[in-house]
Amino acid sequence: MARFKADLHVHTADDPYDPVGYSAETMIDCAAEAGVEVLAIACHGAVAYGPRLAEYARRRGVLLIPAIEALVEGKHVLILNPDPEHARAKTFASLRRAGRREAAIIAPHPFFPVPVSLGAKLIEHVDLFDGIEYCFFHFAGVNFNRKAAAVAHRYGLPLLGTTDTHRLPYSPSTFSWVDAEPSIGGIIDAIRSGRVDVETRPRTFAEVSGTIVEIAKYVAGRPWSRQRRRTSSRD
Repeated sequence: MARFKADLHVHTADDPYDPVGYSAETMIDCAAEAGVEVLAIACHGAVAYGPRLAEYARRRGVLLIPAIEALVEGKHVLILNPDPEHARAKTFASLRRAGRREAAIIAPHPFFPVPVSLGAKLIEHVDLFDGIEYCFFHFAGVNFNRKAAAVAHRYGLPLLGTTDTHRLPYSPSTFSWVDAEPSIGGIIDAIRSGRVDVETRPRTFAEVSGTIVEIAKYVAGRPWSRQRRRTSSRD
């Protein structure tokens, strides 16, 4: 078992809903240069993973984790190493029927002020979740992660630090340390067992200004209203 620097929630141009301007390969390169050793590309409604991409990541010293940011009853749910049934789930009931299998189900940005955040749904369905995200987006006086941390403590769930990257330059100001075996299964087991620590620093307002624009788009209901283009898992 070893300790790995991990970012388990980023987006790339494979995303069918958000216009992300860089490839999965570029994201892997940026992560590797930042010392990230475990990376999950979690596009909205699509799994951007396949043998060739995993091998590309391996050559850069990065373990790539299959992932998806699914829309479940209008709320974002981050699923690491999803089974196809997980990826198809549109309701919490169907997600519950799918069971854990070899996946870890994470609550992303659950209390951020956007319609797709879980909010009270996290408490209602807390038995479904293996962890709660501590998102990079916080700065002096503003931190929507505080309630997420309180809920994680209340229910004994680990916090996972992520960047939720949608644009470059890549800046992993928030990430996770994971104590795990160096495999997809090992990372999933570590999350379920709570062997995860968050490292984070507040961002400056200038650093998060672009993200504020993205949040405004979410509040306006732009994402998920129309699929940008059809996509599927990589070969």
